[in-house]
Amino acid sequence: MILDVPDAPGYSFFGVFDGHGGSFVSEFAARKLLETIMNTEEWKSGDRSDASIKEALRKGFLILDLELLKQDEIVLRDDHSGSTGVTAMVTPDKIFVANCGDSRSILVTGNRAKAMSEDHKPYNPEEKARIEAAGGVVAMNRVNGDLAVSRALGDFVYKKTITLPQEKQQVSVEPDISIHLRDKSADQYLVLACDGVWDVISNEECADFCLKKAEEGCTLMKDMAGDLIDWCLEKQSRDNMSAIVVALDSAPSLKTGRSIAESYSLARVERKTRKEDANKAGGADADEVS
Repeated sequence: MILDVPDAPGYSFFGVFDGHGGSFVSEFAARKLLETIMNTEEWKSGDRSDASIKEALRKGFLILDLELLKQDEIVLRDDHSGSTGVTAMVTPDKIFVANCGDSRSILVTGNRAKAMSEDHKPYNPEEKARIEAAGGVVAMNRVNGDLAVSRALGDFVYKKTITLPQEKQQVSVEPDISIHLRDKSADQYLVLACDGVWDVISNEECADFCLKKAEEGCTLMKDMAGDLIDWCLEKQSRDNMSAIVVALDSAPSLKTGRSIAESYSLARVERKTRKEDANKAGGADADEVS
């Protein structure tokens, strides 16, 4: 979480990275993605148009994946981990959400849930077509019967078709990017969370939960996110969970007089629900937040 993005007054950056097969890629992404975005030509140009920000975010994911390929853990130690990633660049007038994988973001606005991302699953028609065009198959709703997401950082075992660009590999690293024009009279909360949360609740249930917690007097976003995780545990989520809740201009919690910056709080919750499900081939899963 970066509340003040350098050289971009009023900009903040948030991210959740859900690792699988080990923690290296998720940890690397949490540390390096914003820096990588800021090193793109589109960002360094100072042009803060929608097109430039979108391209900086898109290139950030692609370039970071190439940087991962140079790391000793992958080159020398044969690390096969991967990570989904959902990030939000919050500007004074817009919200840009970039998503790669099945972590998800929603916006609570006007007491309703607005989807800010769509999950990348192998059985989605567009994803399946790309996987098959790259020489893979979708079996048991997984890439080659193994990986449950169709876009991710890392996972280089699915990115070996040298005749295809990064975006066209069996597992693509290219994020989808959505833009929301901020409505300061309606926008209440921005939520980013990994699939352990969305496995057991819908977008609408998440929005209703945040609004209910606000009615009960919750003013700290770390408490709201933590309570959200606890609720998902009660609903028998079987996966690791991390969540960020960002209070926006119309959040009920801001009526206490807190500034928006003071209400931007991070909740990092990495609670194992069932340890026998936490370990997969290659190592334990890991969630990272930024």
